[in-house]
Amino acid sequence: MGSFILEQIVNGVITGSMYALVAAGMTMIFGVLRAINFAHGEYYMLGTFGAWLVISKLDAPYAVSIVAGVAIAALIAALIGRLVMQRLVGAPFQAGVLATIGVSLILQNAVILAFGGGYKVFEGGWIEPVQIGSFGMAQQRIVLVVTALAVFAGLEWMVRKTRMGKAIRAVSQNIECCHVNGIDVESVVRRTFLLGTALAALSGVLTAPVNVSVYGGMGESITLKTFAVIVMGGMGNVRGTLIAGILLGVVEALVSGLIGLQYRDSVGFVALLLMLMFRPHGLFTQKARF
Repeated sequence: MGSFILEQIVNGVITGSMYALVAAGMTMIFGVLRAINFAHGEYYMLGTFGAWLVISKLDAPYAVSIVAGVAIAALIAALIGRLVMQRLVGAPFQAGVLATIGVSLILQNAVILAFGGGYKVFEGGWIEPVQIGSFGMAQQRIVLVVTALAVFAGLEWMVRKTRMGKAIRAVSQNIECCHVNGIDVESVVRRTFLLGTALAALSGVLTAPVNVSVYGGMGESITLKTFAVIVMGGMGNVRGTLIAGILLGVVEALVSGLIGLQYRDSVGFVALLLMLMFRPHGLFTQKARF
């Protein structure tokens, strides 16, 4: 029983790393826009489909498909960022909700029209098993966890030490003051949006070999799970997002292993309701933002 629980915890950490990697982008976008990007899961989907397209049509190696998938998603995000997201600076919260839901529907249906609504098999990935103690797991799972930790370390350094990071922190605190001091708020929003969507796409490409199949509606559940993670971690709190993502993944794994797989997806929504009822600011204080 003890080894079974430990195995579920390991699986949960792997799944939680994926949640955290996607949620990091959404929480950064929220930090500068004060708006939830309800199309965030679609960039996860675009990265996955971009990698699948390069592998299936061009017979490219998986390593090449990672770069291609993130690049394709980033190009689309750059266009949407310029046409839509930067116009939401200072706009009412409802405008951001409606705009990003509209973008989500457009992207999802565009992929379905282009590639069909059925499931596709993702054939790439580093699926060779690795033995760690009494556990055996695919290399891909290890890569996912290591990448998530490296990304969060990089984000922490970027936010604290770089000019771009200081601009992001300034915009997240006071947009009007940034305008007065000559900070190009629209440029900061575009760059942050591009970074956030690239992280979602990277997560999609890295988890595709684990999920095996890809389909046009795969972004919907990711968006909802991500929303639960950023509420738990504290809206705009990057460090809290990592902990909340892993925590959600572990709890989901334990519930699916001990109670039943059909209850796994309910964990995030139960956690979201509890957080909104008893601790709406999340597990961490607002002072921990960025």
